[in-house]
Amino acid sequence: MDSNSNKNKTIVWFRRDLRIEDNPALAAAAREGSVFPVFIWCPKEEGQFYPGRVSRWWLKQSLAHLNKSLISLGAELVLIKTSSTLDALLECINAVGATKVVFNHLYDPVSLVRDHNIKEKLVELGISVQSYNGDLLFEPWEVYDDSGNAFTTFEAYWEKCLQMPLEPVSILPPWKLLPASGTMTKFSINELGLEDDSEKSSNALLGRAWSPGWSNADKALNEFIEENLLDYSNNRLSVGGNNTSLLSPYLHFGELSVRKVFQYARMKQILWTNEGNSVGEQSVTSFIRAIGLREYSRYLCFNFPFTHERSLLDNLKYFPWQPNAAHFKAWRQGRTGYPLVDAGMRELWATGWMHNRIRVIVSCFAVKVLLIPWRWGMKYFWDTLLDADLESDILGWQYISGSIPDGHELERLDCPEVQGSKFDPEGEYVRHWLPELARLSTEWIHHPWDAPESVLKASGVELGLNYPKPIIDIDLAREHLTKAIRKMWELDAASRGSGSNAAADEEVFDNSDRVETMAIPKVVLKGRAPPSCYTNSSNDQRVPSFQNLKNTNNKKRPKSIQEENPENLLKEGISRADEDLCSTAESSAAKKQTTSSRNSFYVPDSFSMSIGNASQCETSDLMRTEQEQDDMEQHNPSIDGKQH
Repeated sequence: MDSNSNKNKTIVWFRRDLRIEDNPALAAAAREGSVFPVFIWCPKEEGQFYPGRVSRWWLKQSLAHLNKSLISLGAELVLIKTSSTLDALLECINAVGATKVVFNHLYDPVSLVRDHNIKEKLVELGISVQSYNGDLLFEPWEVYDDSGNAFTTFEAYWEKCLQMPLEPVSILPPWKLLPASGTMTKFSINELGLEDDSEKSSNALLGRAWSPGWSNADKALNEFIEENLLDYSNNRLSVGGNNTSLLSPYLHFGELSVRKVFQYARMKQILWTNEGNSVGEQSVTSFIRAIGLREYSRYLCFNFPFTHERSLLDNLKYFPWQPNAAHFKAWRQGRTGYPLVDAGMRELWATGWMHNRIRVIVSCFAVKVLLIPWRWGMKYFWDTLLDADLESDILGWQYISGSIPDGHELERLDCPEVQGSKFDPEGEYVRHWLPELARLSTEWIHHPWDAPESVLKASGVELGLNYPKPIIDIDLAREHLTKAIRKMWELDAASRGSGSNAAADEEVFDNSDRVETMAIPKVVLKGRAPPSCYTNSSNDQRVPSFQNLKNTNNKKRPKSIQEENPENLLKEGISRADEDLCSTAESSAAKKQTTSSRNSFYVPDSFSMSIGNASQCETSDLMRTEQEQDDMEQHNPSIDGKQH
C-alpha cells in the first residue's frame, strides 16, 4: 500500500458477488486504501423481476453470512433499502468522503441499463468508477466470430471460447480491511424486508436442505468435485435424488467463483485423462459444457438485451399463442392430469427446486401442449425457483420455444407418458410428489387414465375427483400445435409478401400484444460505441452495440406490452438441458424448408430494455445419435439441474 493509500476511500458495491474469495472489486479496493462495503436493496428498480420468496430467503442468508466474514476482516457490510440506487450510492460517497466506486459486472437487461446510467452519472460528478469481471470466464465483448459479429448458436460460441487462452486466476481474499468511517442511515438484515412473517414457516424448511453463504459454497464445490463429479455423466439424467452438482444457487448469488469451479474441474479432467479414466473425462466434459451454457446465457443477454421480451428469431412474432389463464393455473398447480408434469410443478411449489430434466419436461408441456406464451413460463420460473437466474431463464425458455437459431424444434412434441417411463421408470418420483397416486402400480403410474376401473378403485384413485383427468388429449394437442405452426408461417409469408419497403416502417404485432398484461415502460439505450468514461480500463463493462451485426431486420419493435399482473406476462417457450433433443425425420425436413426464414433476426437499430413498475411483483438436419441426445441435456445455462 503506497503512502497515499490510506487517504483513498472506496465504496465497494456488492450485488450478486456475495463472497470474499476471488472478488476482483473487493480485492482492488482493499489494495488501494480504506473500504466501505455496501449492499443496496431497491425493490422498485427490480420491477417485474422482483425476486420470488425462496430467492429472497437465500439472499437474506447469504448477506448475513457475508457480513460476518467482512466483520472478521475489519469492515462491516452496510445494508441500505432505498427507492433509488444512485441516491443511495451518493449518500454513501458523501458520508465517508469516498472518491471511488467499484463493483463487479452483471449482464441481465435490467442491470445493464441501471449500471450504465449510474456509472455515467457518477463520472459526471467527478467520482471514479471501476468495474470488474467477477462472474464469467470471458466477457461478452471478448468473444466474436471472424467477422466481428456476435455468435447466435452455442456450439460456435463455446468452440471459440475453448480456443481462447484462459490463464489460471486466483484473487486471494484480503487478510484485513481498513474500514472507511462515516455516518449514515443503516438497515438491519430484517429491515430490508426480504422475508415476510407469513413466509418464515415455509422458509424454515429450506434451511434443512440448503446452506447459503460463500464458505458453504466452497464446501459444496469440494464435495461435488471429490465425491460426485466422477459419475456426473452417468447420474445426471436421473430425476430422483441429488445427482447433479447443486451449485446453481451459489453461482447465481456469486457466492462461488465460476473461474474456481472451472479450474477445479479442469484439474480433475487432466488427472483422469492421464490415468485413462474415460468415464471421469467424459463427466468433466459434460460438466464444463454446462458452465459454457451459463456463460452463453450472459453472452446472449448482453448482445441481444431484448430477449427477455421477445424471441431472437423474428418468425415467432406470428405464433398464435393461447393465453389461457385456466390452463396456466392448472399447469402451475400441478393439476394437468399428466403425472410427471404435475409432480414436477408440485415439487417446484413446495421446494423451489426441480431437476433440470423435469424443468425441460414441464416447460415443453406448457409451450407445446398448452400453447402458453413462453414469457409466462419464464416469469413463473423466475418467481419460484431457488436458483432463479434471469439470463439462464431467458435462454432456457427461448430454447424450448424454438426462439433461437439452435433451439428446440417447435414442431416436436414429446409425450409426457413416454418421458415418464424413460426418466422415472419405477414411478417413485411421481409417487413422492403425487400422494393421491402413491398406491397405483408402475404399469399405470404415468397414464392412469388408461388403467381399468378396478385398478383405480383399488388404488384409491378417482379421476376427475382426487386426481384430474388429462387437461387435453396429447394427439389433439399435437394437432393444435401443427395448426399453430402452419398459421405462423402463413402470417410470416404474408408479411414478407406485403413489400419489403413498407415492412421497414411497419409496426409489427403478434397475438400476444392483444392480451392485457403488466405495463412495462421502455428505457431505450442507443446502440453506439462506449463513451470515453468506460474505456479507462480493460476491466470496465462495455455498452451493448449492434453496429457489427449483419443480416438483421431493422424494423420497428412491437408496441409496448400492456400488462396488469404476473400471470399475464406475454409472448412466446426451458433450459437448454434437453438431452433428448433429437430431430425427427419429419421435423428435420420441415426445418430445412424454413431455414432461411428462421435465421432472419428481428433486431432494431436501437434496443429497448424493459423495467417494470411493480415492486413485487437451458445443428445439423440429420437425425442425432443417442449419444448426441444425451450430450444435449447439458444445454442448461443454469448448470445441470438440482443443479449447479
